[in-house]
Amino acid sequence: MQLDLSALDNKNEIFNLKPFSQALELLRNRSKIWQQSYITAKPYPHLAIDNLFEPELLERLLAEFPQPEHRDWLVWNSTHESKTTSRGIDKLPIFTQMFCLWLNSREVIKAIEPIVGIDNLVGDPMFHGAGLHEMYRDGWLEMHADYTKHSSLPLMRRVNLLIYLNQDWDTSWGGELTLQDYENSNHRVSYAPYFNRTIIFPTTTKTFHGVPTPLTCPLERSRKLLSIYYWTPIAMPRLLKGGTSIRWATQQKRNSNKMLFRARLKRLAKRNFN
Repeated sequence: MQLDLSALDNKNEIFNLKPFSQALELLRNRSKIWQQSYITAKPYPHLAIDNLFEPELLERLLAEFPQPEHRDWLVWNSTHESKTTSRGIDKLPIFTQMFCLWLNSREVIKAIEPIVGIDNLVGDPMFHGAGLHEMYRDGWLEMHADYTKHSSLPLMRRVNLLIYLNQDWDTSWGGELTLQDYENSNHRVSYAPYFNRTIIFPTTTKTFHGVPTPLTCPLERSRKLLSIYYWTPIAMPRLLKGGTSIRWATQQKRNSNKMLFRARLKRLAKRNFN
């Protein structure tokens, strides 16, 4: 992951923690109310929050949103989807990276855990699949259930958090996130991708969601969002973990002395035997 440290020139602005603290306090203070909304939502548990963040915080993300000609993103164009995504948070503007790292922090995760009812959530240091997403005109995403297995770490994906960055979005353009019942495709709910709308929902084999209708937005517009995923550790058998435990220098010296002592005993025993 590379950081563009030139963005640190304006230190007062980038380290203004007040908007972060305000969002965190909202999560904490309304956790019981939002937990109830999350649990009772249909077609499966989820939560849509408008204006969780101070507008200027997300406006900063939007102002620094990488342009196509200045980025190396993944392009997903198949019979199932048409969209582009960053490679985690690698090479994103430093403020965007800091925002993602903050969302991945323990204090934010602890505020989200009571809402979703999971106690042992962890962030993903690799931001696998997360980061910035963008969808252009005719873009879409087939209804699907997300993968739950991490590409390289012993983690299981449990929660999706999506933050939309689309100012002055016209609902006639489409782009709604649709959540669908696993057994009844007619039982669904949709949310327009309005600016400063945050949606939280679980990641399971049955939580189908997508953007099933192609976008009709003007060519100069696009559907933008930031995604963060939360995970739980997968217990691994001791033999598969690999590595070694901590080795203290004093303990190492004692072990060496024991080995020398045993070697001497063996030599003495051999002489006596002979």
